Order: sequence, then structure tokens, then C-alpha cells
Amino acid sequence: MKSDGGSLETVSSGELMAPEAVLNNLHQATLLVSVDNIITQIYSHTEAIFQQSEEVLIGQSVRALRSIGLQVEELADRSRQEVTPLNSYDVACGPPIGDIELMDLHASPYGEEGEILITAQPRRITAYLEKREEMEAAARSVSGLASMLAHEIKNPLSGIRGAAQLIARSSKEGDGRLPELIVKEVDRIKSLVDELETFSTPTAQENEAVNIHEVLDHVLNVATAGFGEKAEFEPKFDPSLPNVYGNYDRLIQVFLNLVKNAVEAAGDTAKITVTTRYQHGIWIREADGSRKRLPIEISIHDNGPGIPEKLKNYLFDPFVSGKEGGSGLGLALVARYISEMGGTVTFDNHPKGGAVFKVQLALDEDKRA
Repeated sequence: MKSDGGSLETVSSGELMAPEAVLNNLHQATLLVSVDNIITQIYSHTEAIFQQSEEVLIGQSVRALRSIGLQVEELADRSRQEVTPLNSYDVACGPPIGDIELMDLHASPYGEEGEILITAQPRRITAYLEKREEMEAAARSVSGLASMLAHEIKNPLSGIRGAAQLIARSSKEGDGRLPELIVKEVDRIKSLVDELETFSTPTAQENEAVNIHEVLDHVLNVATAGFGEKAEFEPKFDPSLPNVYGNYDRLIQVFLNLVKNAVEAAGDTAKITVTTRYQHGIWIREADGSRKRLPIEISIHDNGPGIPEKLKNYLFDPFVSGKEGGSGLGLALVARYISEMGGTVTFDNHPKGGAVFKVQLALDEDKRA
């Protein structure tokens, strides 16, 4: 079925759209392939995205798809064999199709036995790479700033803190409030400097097998005893999950940052849901072309106001914060640490309200294989 981006089939209120109409309303390439991987139907923006006409594609092997035919065939075969939907992210188009350099692919059993429905979402990597370069440049700037701050600020801070403690000891009972305030503010500044220092050249961190629920239990215990004492936490854990590949201490820091942000976003009536689950068919393609699965998903969902549209493109950048007085370094650290563990972190506003952050991690057994 051909779609040239023109008028689409419409239905009156209360009626269900036919499957073909639904498929033609998707904003990506969509096609149906037979049990032997022959293209039998195309929908939506397939012609425009692949720059190939219906007449050229119908009846051809799925390999005829420009630039990613072999990858689509491989994904369709696996989806058919495992009888389950599968995804493959960051699939390189070789050569690019216009300015489309990457695609996210989805394959799902559909219709008659052996048929597979394929969708391909184009992604233009140029803007992403430019953004990545900007972030790396910002990180280098922070690294230089951190080195200067460590020398020029931390030493005087230690002196100020020590003097305030001496004043407090010699003060009369009830007169220690101001020295305590000085100590508290000095500690806050030192904490910020320590956070900045993490952007300097990182020390090697060994990744290993980690029980993600031990990490999350520790994080929730810290939260309920401190910054989240008034919040309601709802853990929804899958106890059967295998160990993930990561660094225990850094995973604690990652999820402390995410949970703390969630609590602060939701305010006095915070309700935070922390969910773990195994997600089949989540893959990313690495720079060398190899595929890597990231089946362990940890999500943090809050009941706050959600993420403002103006921040969505910059939320993981250093110094970007939606909180008054925020340093804008917490989420930048989250993105950096998860990337170093080979995982991904994403976010969105939840359909039922609030924001949800999702971390995808690899299995330790896959890294050892």
C-alpha cells in the first residue's frame, strides 16, 4: 500500500481505524515482509525515507532496502525465530540516505504465520555529534576549572571551617548558631567543588557483577533517612533479575542523583516509583558495528510537574538545571557514569504525569562471554 505523505484515511468519531490506516499514520517507514523476507506491503513514509518507490520494493527481498537491508533481514529472522518483538538501535546507514545516518529498527510478528512488521525510525546523527562535541568541550572547561578550584578554594575553606568550629566551642550555650551556619555553608561549597572535580580526568573504575537491587535498597534507605523522609517510595522490583555489569559505588551515586531529583521535583507530596524489569529485544549498535543488548531497565517515576520542554534538549549538559540554586552537574554525572558502564539513560514526561528516567544496563554474563 502506497503512501506519499498526502491525505490519509479518516474515520468518524467513535469508529476504529482499519489496520492499514493506523500503519499509514505512523511517522516512520513501515513495511510487511513474508516468511521468506519478501516485501509484500509498504506503508506510511517508507518511500520518502528510503527514496525508493513502491514499484521497486514490492516483491523484492528485504535486502533491497537501501543501506540497511541486511540488518533488517537479520532482525526479521530473529523476531520470527523467537516469536517476539525485537528492537535494534543506532543502526548505521551505509552509505547515508541523504542526511539520514542512523535508524532505529523494530520487528514484530504480525498477521499470518511468519509475517513480520518492520518499522524504521530515521535519526540524523550530525546534530547529535555536534551536541556531544559541545558537551565534551564543556566537560574539558569544567575539568580545568575544577583543578583551579581545588587549589584556590579548598585550602581556604578548611581554614574557615576550622576557625568556625573553634568559635563554636568557645561560645556560650545558645550562641553557636552562627558558627554552625558557617560550617554548614563551607561544607556546601566544598561539596560543590568535589562535584566539579569529578569532571577532571577520571580514574579507572573497575566494572564488575553488581546486584542492582542491593544498590537500589541502599539508595532508598539513604533517601528515607534523609532528603526523602517525607516522600512515599514504591519499589516494584523483579527479584529474578541477574547481575548487571557496572561499578557498585558509581551506580549508587547515579541512582541517588536520580531519586533526589525526583523527590525535589515532586515536593512535599512526593511519590516515587522505582521499577526494575527485564526488557527483551533492547539492543544498541556500537561504533565497531557489533550489537550489544541492554535488557535490564531501572525506571524512576515521580509525580512532579514533569520536565519543561525548553530543557529537554539540554538536561544532561553540565550547568543546566531546572531547580532554583541547582548546580546542573548531577544529571551530567549520571550520563557520564552510565555511558562508561556501556549503558544508556533516557527520560520523558509520563502520560499519567510527572517525569520518568530510564536506565538500561548490560548483563554481566554478556560482558564475560
